[in-house]
Amino acid sequence: MTTKNVEPTMPNNLPLSYDFHGDFPLETPFRQIPNHDIHIYLDLDTKTGKETCGQACDHCWFNTYEKVNGKTFTPQEGKQIFDAISSKGFKVFPRYTDSFSYNGDFMRMFGSANNREFRQELDHKETKTMKGGDAWTSGLPLFRDNYLELLDVARDYGYKTISATFHGLLDEDLSFRPMSEYPIKGVFPGPKLVTVFERIHAYNEAHRGSGHEFRMNVGITVGRHNHTREQLLRYVRFFNSLKVSTVRFNNYLAHGGRHAELVLSKEEIEQCYADMKWIHQNEQFHFQLGMSEDFGTFGIDVMEFPSHVGMCQAGKQLFGVIPTLPRVLKHEGDVVCEQIGEISACVNIFEPAFGELVRITNKADNSVTYDLQFNHEEIDAFAKKRVDGHYKNGCFANEVLEEKKNVAPPVLAIGKKARKAEQSL
Repeated sequence: MTTKNVEPTMPNNLPLSYDFHGDFPLETPFRQIPNHDIHIYLDLDTKTGKETCGQACDHCWFNTYEKVNGKTFTPQEGKQIFDAISSKGFKVFPRYTDSFSYNGDFMRMFGSANNREFRQELDHKETKTMKGGDAWTSGLPLFRDNYLELLDVARDYGYKTISATFHGLLDEDLSFRPMSEYPIKGVFPGPKLVTVFERIHAYNEAHRGSGHEFRMNVGITVGRHNHTREQLLRYVRFFNSLKVSTVRFNNYLAHGGRHAELVLSKEEIEQCYADMKWIHQNEQFHFQLGMSEDFGTFGIDVMEFPSHVGMCQAGKQLFGVIPTLPRVLKHEGDVVCEQIGEISACVNIFEPAFGELVRITNKADNSVTYDLQFNHEEIDAFAKKRVDGHYKNGCFANEVLEEKKNVAPPVLAIGKKARKAEQSL
């Protein structure tokens, strides 16, 4: 009796997902891009700690750069800004450090909101994450006693997905390594996040068939502490057993130079893409695997994404807006024009600055309006540097930070030593 060779069955996984913020060629003059094709990350409140995310992550950009640390618009004005910018056609993503900040007030004020655009396949189909609001959380608000109330708020205001970042290392048997071995401090521990997911599962079971079950998305930060194929496979297998909906990997960036030893090299990023593709083709799992655009373009071809993916549209079709102290730009009669926010290209390092958010107050009729004033010439000049090869990676954040080393924006010290130093001044 002869035995025929049986070809291994290829996994039938969901398509890989990717970030999407437009696909205009970088050569396109900024004036030719319509407002509805421009995405705005409106950072309404950048405070971390007890009332928001409850954490003090030492790799968090909000805890790193002085220009964006602890800044806020008042809730009322934040809503007015959001409405004004949206009315001009921009796609605005209202952001807090945690969607469950201030016991859910963010959700109550802004309703169903998304963190960013996630797409799949060559024709940019929306992933399921885009079907309803996507609440981002550190996990701590849902670890507290009032988690059921917060989940009710998310349900009542149209959220369908809850996303959180997982911090932790796994052994070969998928058990947790001690958190003391995890190099990034101040984070919400992975074992506690698993408890949060169990709570959401229980909530879903209690509402089974009602249409109010939540999807669960996981983000994992990849650096030299966890970037091998074996380590990535452990994460995939671990979360496959937890029945989450999406696992999205993002690339570690050393904000303020913190943990620079964790930053992946060009070659390691290329290998990471190759390993992710191998895992997608060889490992069966039930969730959707995604890659953040902050991995850039080195080695991305293996992923077979649309050609523009990895070439981040930050500074062209994607901008951040952060609060600033009011500064009078013009005062003519009863009309006062003030800068109250800064427009930034990269939404993670808040550089370069490409314009202002302005508030225009007419004292004659007590009217207040808001507008985004872009610096078109600087935007086009920066895009030209990317096209000409001055910036080589599709994610330009590290290259811009390298250029600014000698004139870097102030960074904040974090931790007990830093607080003691402040108290001694």
